[in-house]
Amino acid sequence: MRVARIAGIDLKVNLFFLLLAIIYGYLGLLWEVILIVSSVIIHEFAHTVVGLLLGIKVAEIEMFPFGGQAKIESFHGLDPDKEIFVALAGPLSSLSIAALFYFMPLSINTLYLHLLININLALAIFNFIPVLPLDGGRVLRAILSSSIGFRKATKIVATMGKIAGVILFLGGIYLSWFYFSGANLVVIGIMLFWAANQEGKLLMYSFMRFLVKKKTELSAKGFLPSRQLVSSPDARVKEILNEAKPVYYMLVVVIDKNHGVIGILSEAELIEQMLERGPSVIIRDCLSS
Repeated sequence: MRVARIAGIDLKVNLFFLLLAIIYGYLGLLWEVILIVSSVIIHEFAHTVVGLLLGIKVAEIEMFPFGGQAKIESFHGLDPDKEIFVALAGPLSSLSIAALFYFMPLSINTLYLHLLININLALAIFNFIPVLPLDGGRVLRAILSSSIGFRKATKIVATMGKIAGVILFLGGIYLSWFYFSGANLVVIGIMLFWAANQEGKLLMYSFMRFLVKKKTELSAKGFLPSRQLVSSPDARVKEILNEAKPVYYMLVVVIDKNHGVIGILSEAELIEQMLERGPSVIIRDCLSS
């Protein structure tokens, strides 16, 4: 649900987060809600500021209690090096806020001061967990994508996020028998699973947009580092694109049974064929088109 538009960025609140905030408010914990929302907004805008400095434009941010999911327009954020810097900006900003208020004069209301410190510490530590959609997961994906490709890395780390969501959900149910705080874990577990699943659903779209970006860069720079892959005519384009790496432009050399070269396809050509014909299209069809 969209709640505001700040500096050209749509700020949305996940419905689960809104439900949790309403429950907290009903229980007389309004200040806790205000401090959590404020901390999450600062955490997310730290990502946004660093992203803008690196040339990444954010279209919208959807807020969860553990942080948020930013949707970028340019998809330059899928560059591994940039993604690491942008991902780390959030937890580091939360740690900075916790440190800042830790050294504040004690004349300030110590109850809310300690609460603010604890919220930001929890936000930072939780986001360092290496699963998507958390910031630690984005760092891990960036590291893995250099060796196994963005698509495979996203699937692996998003699956880890769903597993973490299930663990939190089950742990929350167990703790709910003893503490109210267990209910928090149940809700966070559900939201983490949902957000990780969204990463998987948006995977193909994000992946294709990133590869299309290379075509634009090639036109602008006039050159790109390349990587060659040898393929048979019966290989699926989907499987070939699984081998694509963010830092290289891929060229596919197609050979016949006698190892003779029968064609060369660029990464951009494969993308166009996959967009037009679907993921089951084979290399032979691309050569004949």
